[in-house]
Amino acid sequence: MLKIIKGVLRSTWVGAAVLLFTGAMIQSANATVILEGSDAIGLHSRLGDPSAIAYRDQTWTAIGGSDPRPIAAIGSATLSSGTHSVLNFASVAAAGPLNGYVALYFISSSGGCCIEDDSLVTAPGAASAISAYLAAGGTVMIENYTGGAAWDFAVGAGGAGNAHVAGVGGGLPGSSCSDGETVTAAGISNGFTQPGVIGCWTHQAYDQAGFFAALGFTTSYFNGGPDYPAGFSSLLANGKTVTGGGGGETVPEPPALALFGLGLAGLAFSRRKLAR
Repeated sequence: MLKIIKGVLRSTWVGAAVLLFTGAMIQSANATVILEGSDAIGLHSRLGDPSAIAYRDQTWTAIGGSDPRPIAAIGSATLSSGTHSVLNFASVAAAGPLNGYVALYFISSSGGCCIEDDSLVTAPGAASAISAYLAAGGTVMIENYTGGAAWDFAVGAGGAGNAHVAGVGGGLPGSSCSDGETVTAAGISNGFTQPGVIGCWTHQAYDQAGFFAALGFTTSYFNGGPDYPAGFSSLLANGKTVTGGGGGETVPEPPALALFGLGLAGLAFSRRKLAR
């Protein structure tokens, strides 16, 4: 047995393959990016709309849960909370070490309306810090995501995201102001309820069926409704919230599977060699 263990330890590439495989599994299982086609939190909740405030607090509960760490709200507006603790910062750098937060919420431009704020991630060091946070299993929510290439490091759209977003700032036609969104079963399981009419809830909807699902965005908490094509979502995730779950199965990337297979082959070879 000791000889076998020594043989395996000598095959350092076996261990490396196993570690890479495990790391890929962990990141796939835990990291979550949520695309939000509404400014109900960044704008309407600050204006005192009861439906927007209710949704805001449902969101904080969904992405914060019982984790004692606060949520970092990053951007040009100051957000409050009736549920989970929320701390406000003007930039990623101002937030400090991101592992101190259960989730990061990126507020849209111009004080919470009506398109994504790319400056928050193009600032020096911001994208790398967020990438590391996601690699460790963090949750990132992007208000009024319009498919900008600046967010490709997190979304994985490869420059094609905007062409699959309908509404304000998107490359597809669609309503720029809608209250037709509908909560889904996944949304209900995550603590969301059907939003009340606020005059302009949805600004963007995302082509889940035709584009984003292939990137892993398989869980819609709100469907876009009749003002957008079928298969479009206005609140779309590629993972699980800490509250109700959702999202697809954890599937390791092909390179990780290949490395793991090589590791197993190396282990078998080592055992055969020692047996001789």
